[in-house]
Amino acid sequence: MGNVVIGRVDKIDELRTETAYVKAFQNQLAEHETVFLSPQEFDKGNLKGEDIHLFIQPGLLDDVKGMSNVSVYFDLELYPFFQSIKEAMLSAEKPQGVLRMRRKMLEEEDESIITGDVYVLSALLGEPAEAMVKRTKREVRPSHVILTVDFGGGTMAHLEYTFASEGEGIELEWSGIKRIIEFDSGEMTPITPDGYTALPLSYSVDAILSGSHSADEELRQSLNKYRTLLNGGGWR
Repeated sequence: MGNVVIGRVDKIDELRTETAYVKAFQNQLAEHETVFLSPQEFDKGNLKGEDIHLFIQPGLLDDVKGMSNVSVYFDLELYPFFQSIKEAMLSAEKPQGVLRMRRKMLEEEDESIITGDVYVLSALLGEPAEAMVKRTKREVRPSHVILTVDFGGGTMAHLEYTFASEGEGIELEWSGIKRIIEFDSGEMTPITPDGYTALPLSYSVDAILSGSHSADEELRQSLNKYRTLLNGGGWR
């Protein structure tokens, strides 16, 4: 069985990637071969009859209905900085505190990124007990979404998203009972072109293959619940 990964190739950290992969789909996928395609290159029809494992971001879930062997990956979960913060937060039995995150994204990205973030944070902080959302008009650019989530037990998250024509970044702060952790991708400028400092907002193909989640009914229901919230639905 071969692997087909759909995503942004500019996000791939070649230094951390050990799995060999190609960036073009030929007539037939070889066994154990990994192909990386952009969302624009993805054509479900071309993959019919192929024995593949498909890896996608949550925004493509509706486009792959009826396909088997589908897994979903969330970019926040794959970033090395988040893995380090997660490990530090889990040093306590149950993380308690306030998480603040600000994300700036390209305007062509859709809000499935937000639902994915909530899914990832819920796995870390627990199922949300209550949430509120505020947003500017979608047709206005840059546009903003502010989401406040109460995870119960004294733990909250304040998430701010900006969709703009250029630039990407993440600022994250965890204020726990015993420690404060901070990260700002804008302060981590990689050395280029001959250095070996990894890009702060990149991940390896290996991380996608090993860190994705099966696109089962439970995952779909969770993402649908968070999507309903962002579209103005109630949630308590």
